[in-house]
Amino acid sequence: MRVCYNITSKCNRNCRYCFKFEKKDLSLEDNVKVLQNLVKNGVSKISWTGGEPFLYDGLFKLLKMSKDYGIINSVNTNLTTVDASNLKEKLENVDRLIVSLDFISDILNEEYGIGKDYYRHVSSILKLIKEVRPDIILQINTVLFRGNIDFIKDLYDELCHYDIDCWKIIRFLPIRGKAYSLKDDLSISDAEFKQVYERFINSRQPFKIIIHGLKEMEMRHDIVLSNGDVIYSEKGKDIKVKSLV
Repeated sequence: MRVCYNITSKCNRNCRYCFKFEKKDLSLEDNVKVLQNLVKNGVSKISWTGGEPFLYDGLFKLLKMSKDYGIINSVNTNLTTVDASNLKEKLENVDRLIVSLDFISDILNEEYGIGKDYYRHVSSILKLIKEVRPDIILQINTVLFRGNIDFIKDLYDELCHYDIDCWKIIRFLPIRGKAYSLKDDLSISDAEFKQVYERFINSRQPFKIIIHGLKEMEMRHDIVLSNGDVIYSEKGKDIKVKSLV
């Protein structure tokens, strides 16, 4: 069983198309209880997300506990708190590192709230990850929306220069937050999505490519929020199940 664990709502980026949850963070003590309850319920894979998960002070202890329980850990990050001096420490107990990357343009990264120097920093770290952890699975996640659809081929060409294992393209889903308020400006049409899908899905690639449209995004996803609530998100609706605290 796999869950998405939104360990924190804190983030140091301000992406215009973000659909993260806004909930109060739990203490480390309470999150230990949440993790133990997940183990009791048969969870074997956790995707640690946020916000930005590396902003949560207790993340390293939780990752270590999770590995001790035999859980496979993925961390979804923007890499902005990672540098050459702490990379080895950050990757400890991480099986899959998922890096958010939607633009290689400084101008567009700044325009959409990601930060002007974002790609420059991410690029420098991507070159080091496999040197530090050759065994780690390195995945790039890209949200496909109105702002980057015309540059998706440029992003692909750039990714070919890195030693990555997987590129996941996720169609923009205006389910909540800022993403919902800007849905008319940022959404792409079915025809535009199909064009991107057909460009990449059937051709030979140097890395695995996964493309999620609305059908995949609207399937049931089990999520633990940063306040300990368990919800499932299905067909664009968030439904609370219980609290693990």
